[in-house]
Amino acid sequence: MTGPGYDVLVGVHVLSAVVGFGSVGVSGTYAARARSAPNPRRDAVLLRYFRPGVNWAERFLLFTPVVGGVVLWVGDRSAASQAWPWIGLGCWTCAAAMATAWCWPAERRIQSWLVGADDHEESPPPTLSDFRSSCRAVQWSASAISVCFAAAVVVMVGQPH
Repeated sequence: MTGPGYDVLVGVHVLSAVVGFGSVGVSGTYAARARSAPNPRRDAVLLRYFRPGVNWAERFLLFTPVVGGVVLWVGDRSAASQAWPWIGLGCWTCAAAMATAWCWPAERRIQSWLVGADDHEESPPPTLSDFRSSCRAVQWSASAISVCFAAAVVVMVGQPH
C-alpha cells in the first residue's frame, strides 16, 4: 500500500515516537533541575511538571511499535524480512525496558517526595538524598532512552539491509 493512507500511518508512527521519547527527554531535563534546586518543594515549575499521576505523553513510546507493525503490515511486507525493522524494535525494547524499570518508578518517587506524601507506614519517609537519587535515575535513564531513540531513528531512516 502506498498513498495518503500509508503516509498518515507513517506520520502517526513518527509522531508517537517523537511525543513519547521527547517527553522522556523533557522529564530528564526537569529531573536535572529538581536535583540541583535548593528547595524543590517550593519550585512551582517542578511541582507542576511532577504533579502526581501518570505522564501520558511518555507512554506514547509504548504505542510506537504497534503503529510500526501496522505500517509494515499494510506497506511493503517484504521489509519485515530485512534487518532494519528488527534492529529498530530492539532499540525500542531496550528503551521501553529502561523506562518501565528505572525512569517511571523514579518519577513516581519524585512526585511522592515533592508532594510530601505520607504513605510510608512500613518504611521511613524518603529523604532529600533519596529524592536526589531518584532525580539522578530519571536523568540517566532518560539519557539512555534518548540514545536508543536516536539509534532507532538512524536505523529507520537508513534502512540497512
